[in-house]
Amino acid sequence: MTALRIDRVFVYGTLMRGGRLHSEMLRAGAEFLGRGSIGAALYKVRGQWYPGAVPDERSRVWGEVYLLPELVRGLKYLDEVEGVASEGSFERKTVEVQSGSRKFIAWTYFYAAPLKRSQRLPGGKFRVRTQC
Repeated sequence: MTALRIDRVFVYGTLMRGGRLHSEMLRAGAEFLGRGSIGAALYKVRGQWYPGAVPDERSRVWGEVYLLPELVRGLKYLDEVEGVASEGSFERKTVEVQSGSRKFIAWTYFYAAPLKRSQRLPGGKFRVRTQC
């Protein structure tokens, strides 16, 4: 049996084009594929300049999809950027992405810390240029 190779990543905050950390996507070798959405709820994390999404099939979070041609290197780099091991605020998980009429599995970074008094963002969209 062959393991499924998941070489796409879905981002919804500061890693998107125009975002404060978008240059990190380029350093990871990511190639923009298009827009999409996932089943999640989006929050402006209290006291921070970035959002956090949590799984929620009743809501949609909108963002961008990227291809990681150098998958292992790219994911390792993005894990460092998101502080997966060091800070523990985010965790990388697979998620179903809807992009137009297509559905596929990609990686995303869900918020893993408590969301006490964080503000839910209406419409599941992080406005990169106004909130960075």
